Parts: sequence; C-alpha cells; structure tokens
Amino acid sequence: MNHFSPVHPTTRIRAWRGWCMGLFCVAALLLSQGWAADPTAEQQYMLELINRFRSDPQNELSNLVNFSSPGVWDTPKSNDPSIAYALNYFGTSASDLAAQFASLTAAPPLAWNSALNVSAANYSNLMVSADQQSHTLDGLSLDQRIQNGGYGANWLQVGENLFASAQSPLHAHAAFVIDWGDGNGSTAGYGNGIQSPAGHRDLLLNSGMKEIGIGFQSVSIPGTNVNATGPYVVTEHLASQFRYDGVHYISDAILTGSVYQDTIVHDAFYEPGEGLAGRAINVYNDATGILVASGFSNSAGGFNITLTGLTDGVVYRVEAPDTGLAAKTFTLTEHTDDYGVPVMMYDNVYQSFAVVPEPGSLLLCLAAGLSLWHRRSRRFPC
Repeated sequence: MNHFSPVHPTTRIRAWRGWCMGLFCVAALLLSQGWAADPTAEQQYMLELINRFRSDPQNELSNLVNFSSPGVWDTPKSNDPSIAYALNYFGTSASDLAAQFASLTAAPPLAWNSALNVSAANYSNLMVSADQQSHTLDGLSLDQRIQNGGYGANWLQVGENLFASAQSPLHAHAAFVIDWGDGNGSTAGYGNGIQSPAGHRDLLLNSGMKEIGIGFQSVSIPGTNVNATGPYVVTEHLASQFRYDGVHYISDAILTGSVYQDTIVHDAFYEPGEGLAGRAINVYNDATGILVASGFSNSAGGFNITLTGLTDGVVYRVEAPDTGLAAKTFTLTEHTDDYGVPVMMYDNVYQSFAVVPEPGSLLLCLAAGLSLWHRRSRRFPC
C-alpha cells in the first residue's frame, strides 16, 4: 500500500521559522541528518535498486520483467519466481505496463537517512505485532511518525510505502515499481493488474524526495499471522528537508553512492556482501583543488555526504583514494521550488566506485572457496 502525504507548505515552513532558532535549530538539523544506524547490506541493495530505477525508469522495467517484444510477455514473465507469480496472480497487462513506463521521467537519486530508517523499522515491527498492512496503525500523522524516529521538523515532503509479505528485497522493490494489484477498484476482478493510480511507483519517482529509510522488521513474525507474514515486512519512508541561512531556505545536495568489489555476481552492480566499508570519499573544487566535503563509506559500503554550501556552476571532483580508481566529476543542479516561500533545491548526485579484482585475486578467492568446501565436505560427508 502507498501513502503520500504532501506538506501544506506554507503552514509547515512558517511554523518552523517561528520556533527553530539558535542551538535548537542546529540540533534539529543534526538529528534529521540521521548519523545513527548504517543500512544493512540488503537495505543498501534496495537503495541501489531504487536509484537505478530513478536514473532510468524504462531500463529498470527490463531488469525486472521479460518481454518477447514491446508490451508482450515472454516466458517466464520475470526471472524472479516471486515477481512472475505476482504478475500472473493479478493478471498484470504487459501492454499497459509498457505504456505507463514509456511516459516516466527520471529523478535525482535518494540518499540514505538513518532517522527515516528508525521510523520505518519501527513501523514494520508495528505491522507485525498488529498483523495488518495499514498506514494508520499508530494513530499518528506521517510527519509525526518520522519525527518520532529522529527526523527534523524542517521537512518539505514526506511519503511512505508498505509491503508486509515481501519474499526478498528484489521482490519488494518490484512490487513498488511495477505496482501490481487491483486496477479495477470496486469492480470485480483485478482489471489490468496495476494499481490506479500507481502511487508506490509515483512516490519512488517523486523528484522532491531526497532521502529514504528502508525498514525491515526486527521482531519475530508469529506463525499465526495472516497479513504481515514476511519474510520481509518492508516500510519505506521518504522525505526532504531544508535549512535557513538567515536569508534563504536551502535544501542542500547530498552525494550518495557506494564503494564495492564486484566479486559475487560480476554484474557491474552492487550486490549484498560486495560493499567495502571505511573507504574515504573526498570532494574537491576541481578548479582550485580545495577540499570541500569528505566522508567514509559505511559498513554496507554506501556513502551519503551532505554538500552544504556547494552551488551550481562549479565543477566538483570526487575521489575514493583507497580504491585506486580514477576520480569522477559532477556539477550541481539548482532549481527554486515554491513551498509557500521559495526554497533553493540542489539535486542529489550519485557516484559509485566498483573495484574489479585482479585475475590473481579471483583465483585466490576461488581457491579459498574450494578449500572451504572441501573441509566442510569432509566434516559433513552426508
């Protein structure tokens, strides 16, 4: 299910200006940056999938489903059995799905926010305990829910996706992106098998959203549950926020991405277990060579560095010196959006550093794997 709660922008921004002053304002901003828990490898994988979708929606559809020709199902409909099952169950129309995706527009990447992860995980646990997939279980508005997780009150937009019976992170991602379900409303049957409107998909492509927390349940799922059955009970909380510099309202860009060693699937894409932690990420003004921002990859290999004060019209260079890979450059895109007052929005930027192991190291990995298998097979001959 999907719930998108747009801000009443004038009320929200004006209320923030009334009380967010001095040190309290700084504290609220730091809380909203979410310095707490790192994503797990599976959560980082879902974030990478979402950003792949936002960068190229049409190509993402081809990653998830199989067409024999445009708008015609192939067999199987997806290489993932759980996705194929859902498409068959709801009778999802290949032609309608292809037509909808043809009109989608790319969006800037999302950055991980640990406060949103806290609120999302809390809500996934609540769905398990209530055995319901619903957006109203705690009696709170969505903005109250995310602020209880530590996100600041200086938010611009908030949104929520729920799926209480996902079979895997990829299955959950496909459910939100394809948005399979009842396309017929109160009429019998499932219609074209795509929810109308496709609210989950629309939320994931909302260009005003800049941060996300993905929460899986951390409590055991009772065997008696019939609605929140997992094995993955998933909540996605999306939001964006701003700061006030005394003159302007600004939503800073965030540099997001990952550092990984492409050794598990060899597909030039992040997979769980491939992330490299603790790798330095440095951002320089490319013309002057001055360091303007820096950080480290987290325990899952992802990084999210707020580019406070950086502006458009400047070329920046990002380096991951520990990887030995070439530097990359980027520029920022700024646009002013009306939230009752003008807010200067700087779009997020995505970069990744994929370390390709030398042939010798691949052979060593293979040898280690064979050796481990051999020892285990001798210990457990059956």
